[in-house]
Amino acid sequence: MMGLRGKNKKAADFSVVGPDHPLRVTVGQDVVLRCQLSPGMDAWSLDIRWIRHRISETVHHFRNGEDLSRDQMEEYVGRTEMVRDGLSSGSLDLRITGLRPSDDGQYVCMVTDGSSSREATVDLEVAATGSVPQLSLEGYEAGGIRVLCRSAGWFPQPEVLWKDPDGHRVPSVSQRRSPDARGLFDTEDAIVVTGTGEGNWSCVVRNLRLGQEQEASLHISAPFFHDARPWMASLGVLLVLSIGLLGLGASLWRRKVLLSRELSESFWPHPPAKPPGTGSTERDLALGCS
Repeated sequence: MMGLRGKNKKAADFSVVGPDHPLRVTVGQDVVLRCQLSPGMDAWSLDIRWIRHRISETVHHFRNGEDLSRDQMEEYVGRTEMVRDGLSSGSLDLRITGLRPSDDGQYVCMVTDGSSSREATVDLEVAATGSVPQLSLEGYEAGGIRVLCRSAGWFPQPEVLWKDPDGHRVPSVSQRRSPDARGLFDTEDAIVVTGTGEGNWSCVVRNLRLGQEQEASLHISAPFFHDARPWMASLGVLLVLSIGLLGLGASLWRRKVLLSRELSESFWPHPPAKPPGTGSTERDLALGCS
């Protein structure tokens, strides 16, 4: 049987063809990477190797009808298999089960027949849509209210945008993306809502690869913005206190001046007034003596 298959192939007279577009699959699903000999011919006796970027990064190795696991990458052990139904017609398809974020990227389908080797590339795009965002008020900051948007389970890194009550985009003041143990991304974005921002504020998290998004909104009412300006209340109190202190200081100064005047008069009394006629009598005496 193997000899008959061998007669159907012509050494070096073939090419390997892969898909002309990326394969897009969500995390956790299975995928079949397509690869085909052209012209179609029996591939049971060929050396077929699926690799990542280098020969040392072997995803699956199949030769002479057998799977060889000796040089297979550890993260693919037990997760790959050749789709054997199409080998007789030159189909070199590889199935990968339980896709992970780390499976994202380019694969090479390499076929060797004696001294001849041909290859084709297959691009695999792994994606995941995360959770509905959770919005929370984190406190007052810079004269406004800090609002935080959290979401988890995205791949690749998502885009996050904010919308004000009128639907206009608002830039984030801080952003954080961090992978979890599975390689999925958690997001944390914040804005500071200031001014007359009463209404529904929305956070939208998008997976641009899948064209999917998750959105959540939070209503912020007017009383929050009054509390967002404690410095204005403090300034008002300071102004009232300053005016009161100025008034008190002026009153105390006036009382001090009056008290000083009273004390001066008590220590240095004015001479008593002379009785009427006293001055003319003294002048007459002086004239008589002369």
